[in-house]
Amino acid sequence: MTDHAPNILVLQASVDPEAESEFRVLVDNKFVKYITIDPGVFGVDDMCFGPSLIPLLPPLPAGDWTTGCISRDPKTGDAHFSAVSETCLQGITKTWHSTRVDHLELHEKRKLRSNVYEVTCPGFSSTIIAKFARFEWEVAQLERETMAYEWIEGQQIGPTFLGHLIEEGRVIGFLMDRIADCRHATPEDYTLCHSVLSKLHKLGIKHGDINKHNFLIHDGRATLIDFDNASRPASDEELEAEAHDLLDQLRDTSGRGGQVVENGPC
Repeated sequence: MTDHAPNILVLQASVDPEAESEFRVLVDNKFVKYITIDPGVFGVDDMCFGPSLIPLLPPLPAGDWTTGCISRDPKTGDAHFSAVSETCLQGITKTWHSTRVDHLELHEKRKLRSNVYEVTCPGFSSTIIAKFARFEWEVAQLERETMAYEWIEGQQIGPTFLGHLIEEGRVIGFLMDRIADCRHATPEDYTLCHSVLSKLHKLGIKHGDINKHNFLIHDGRATLIDFDNASRPASDEELEAEAHDLLDQLRDTSGRGGQVVENGPC
C-alpha cells in the first residue's frame, strides 16, 4: 500500500453495542482488511452506516496486515489501532468445482441476507447468487454447505452450484444459480416438497432445516436450499423423522427461516 489517502469501503459489518464489532472493508478496490472495534469507541448508528463510519476511523497502519483492532488510546482517549497482524485467515478447504471467481469480479445487485447477495459477474449471462463467509467464524458453516452441494451435484435437488468464491487466494464461499419466478412452499405443495426431500434422503442425506422457506416452488417442482445443516450419512431413523416433520413445517406460521432483504452493511 502507498502513502496516499486510501479509498475505504465497508463491505460487511457485524455490530454489537456491548462487545467487539467486526468489519470487512475493501481498501483501494483491492485489499480486504478485517477490523474489530471495541465497544463504546463509536456509536452504533455510525458503525451501521459505512459512509458515517469511514471518516471516524483512525489512519490505517502502514505495511502489510490483514486484521486490526481499534480501541481508545488510554492516554488521549482517541480511537487508534491498538493492534494489527498479517494473519493467515482460514478458508474453505473441501473444494470440488473447477470454477473459481474472485470476489472483486462481483457486482452487487441486492442483499438478501447478511452473507447472501444477488450479483452479476463476467462469465455469467444472468443474475446469480453469491453466498460467502463474511468473517472467519462463518467459514465452518460454508464449508459444510459446500460439501453438501457436491453430494447433490446433478441430482436436481438444489440450485446449480456454479463455482467457488475467492478472496486473495482463499475460498470464502460459492456461487449458485438464481431461481427466478419462485415462491416459498405452502402446505398445498406437500407432494412437490416430499418428492425433492425423498431424493435427498435416498442419498443418505439429512437436510437439517426443512422450514418452508427452504423449499422454492417453480416450474411445477420444488428446489431445496440452505444446506449448511446437512449431514451424511444419516440413519434411517433420522431420515424418517425429518420426512414425518415435513407437513408440520409447511404449516408453520412462525416465520422462522423467512427471507430477509437487508440494506446497509449491518
